[in-house]
Amino acid sequence: MLEEAVDVTAGPRTVASYETGERVAAEEKTDAAVDPAVLARLRSLGYLGAQSPKGDQNLAAVAFEAGRYAEAAKAYEELVRQNPDDGALRASFAGALGALGRYDEALEQLVAAIRLEPLNAEAYHNRATIFERQGKREAAVAEYRTALRYNPQYEPARQALQRLGGGAPPGTPRTDAERLAATMAERASQAARRGDYQGAVKMLDEAARLAPRFALVYQYRSNVAYLMGDREGAIAALKKALELEPDNALFQTNLRRLERAPQGGQEAGGGALRPLKSLPLLPLLPPESSKAVQ
Repeated sequence: MLEEAVDVTAGPRTVASYETGERVAAEEKTDAAVDPAVLARLRSLGYLGAQSPKGDQNLAAVAFEAGRYAEAAKAYEELVRQNPDDGALRASFAGALGALGRYDEALEQLVAAIRLEPLNAEAYHNRATIFERQGKREAAVAEYRTALRYNPQYEPARQALQRLGGGAPPGTPRTDAERLAATMAERASQAARRGDYQGAVKMLDEAARLAPRFALVYQYRSNVAYLMGDREGAIAALKKALELEPDNALFQTNLRRLERAPQGGQEAGGGALRPLKSLPLLPLLPPESSKAVQ
């Protein structure tokens, strides 16, 4: 199954992000207390009580959640040194650097994080928050919109976009024709989940006739074609979506997956084509802890 198609969604990944409130000073907060409920949750999940890279990540996140930003930054810096190709770690490191007011360093980490994991909504959100603190409203709006492009359910970015008056989130139908096409695409999604692929194809054909420049229709068409075993049809639909949104990293990633997969849905090297997995997250920071700047 392709990522973000026919309502296939992964749970939100959370990385260190900025706290709501006034501009954060460069010095570390002095309150070192850690919420006992957080620690209890970590122990119940098996993240504490053993020495492991995952345990180190979660201890770094504990420090961040407790406001010990310098300690968190130091811990994330070491983790990034050990795992330079982990984009989620770099995004978390950037969050800690940003909380310390070290914006240039944070932006460097976010550039690397996005290069490694271009679908990580939290990385775009953190970059937007830095731009907002620097007074770069238009740049901030663009980054919040990108975060929502790759995770439409990412509420911190949605709230920030509304607060800044950044307009409707990406992918929102703009015309009556697109609104009707979106409704038909969702019905096609439901039909496909029931196994009624031909019915889904007919609805998507009509949606494309109504709104031929609405990329979401071709995204859904690609997924239905894949479910039918029509790899070439899935590729063609994604290429059409990319003609409309050439910078869409989600479409680019899924197209690469499809092109690597022979007919029948097996990726080169074995294994079924499947959604992009949620990248390593820091489970101690629940989604509601990632807040936009007020």
